[in-house]
Amino acid sequence: MKTLAIESSVLEQDRPTGVNYFTDGIVGALEQVGTGQLELRYFWLNFLGRKPIRNPYVRQASHEGRTQMLRLIPQRIYAKLVYAGIAPPLPVQKSDWQLYPNFYIWPTLRRSKKAVIIHDICFMKYPEYVEDKNRAFLDRVATRSMKRADMIISNSQFTTSELVSHAGVPHKKIVTIDIPVNAASFLPKLNRGPERLAERYQITKPYILSLGTLEPRKNLTTLVEAYCQLPLEVRDEYSLVLAGKWGWKTDELRTLIEQKQSEGYDIITPGHIDHEDKCTFYRNASFFCLTTHYEGFGMPLLEALHCGIPTVAVDIPVLREVGDEACLWADKSPEDVSAKLHQLITSPELQTHYRTRGPEQSSQFSWEKTGHKLLEEFLRR
Repeated sequence: MKTLAIESSVLEQDRPTGVNYFTDGIVGALEQVGTGQLELRYFWLNFLGRKPIRNPYVRQASHEGRTQMLRLIPQRIYAKLVYAGIAPPLPVQKSDWQLYPNFYIWPTLRRSKKAVIIHDICFMKYPEYVEDKNRAFLDRVATRSMKRADMIISNSQFTTSELVSHAGVPHKKIVTIDIPVNAASFLPKLNRGPERLAERYQITKPYILSLGTLEPRKNLTTLVEAYCQLPLEVRDEYSLVLAGKWGWKTDELRTLIEQKQSEGYDIITPGHIDHEDKCTFYRNASFFCLTTHYEGFGMPLLEALHCGIPTVAVDIPVLREVGDEACLWADKSPEDVSAKLHQLITSPELQTHYRTRGPEQSSQFSWEKTGHKLLEEFLRR
């Protein structure tokens, strides 16, 4: 039986992220399909053991003696040493493979094959959309990790093509997998209803939803302008809800939203959405709209389709890969996004079509399929 040691710091984060979700899904799939063929182990930096184990898979592995907590140095300091190229190798126990879920590979004393997940190469292709400190780290550490890795895991055919064409990674080194929706997080019974939205977030009427960090890459100025171009009778009926925490370089977006709000446009920015409310936001949305410039995958689109929300999305390759014919496509101009939203809002037939088509498209992605593909690659290579 082969062994796979997973660098699991992302599983122990206080506030889950997209990388956390992706890693948790991979771990769950491999724990399920790898029984008797692949033993999963976990290691992470936890200075002096101060933080309790949060993730249930890691907690169970700890009870079974399959974890290694490295207590000698805080991770943020070690990351700086890695960036500077002077980090001492970590005494990680030997295994056949090590998996690093978040762009970087740590140096280790004992030789194991190394796999790294690269979620996108925005830092290479569109550096203006990446915060300076993150871009500098990824430029140096992720690029170095891609060269050192024995296997690179990509989250979409689009990211794979970017890795080959822009990062010079040999195609044979890459394994492309799907990221399914966590269906258990979107069960109808978890919908707390419009009362929850009104009480906690002051959302009191039907709405067009966008969900994700508010930052330049998401191209939300286009969505705001598109909403403001809708006819008055449509805007009177529907709010625009931009759900998600405020990110970096948001002055232009803040100014635009405040200006439009002062002119009477019903634009709501509820901020970070707690995990327990995410289902409620999706399940009560009338429409969903995604106008992003660049994604490695596009999970909010797949989540919206899973929940059967009639959706308009900008026509970029990675979103086409995710959404196929399950949503209405627009170019990146505010005029076309607005026109497609108006077309969808005023057509009950289109709405019915996409409410059916969305869940069908989402069902094409499965963790079982992803788990079997990864298991095959770890056993074969």
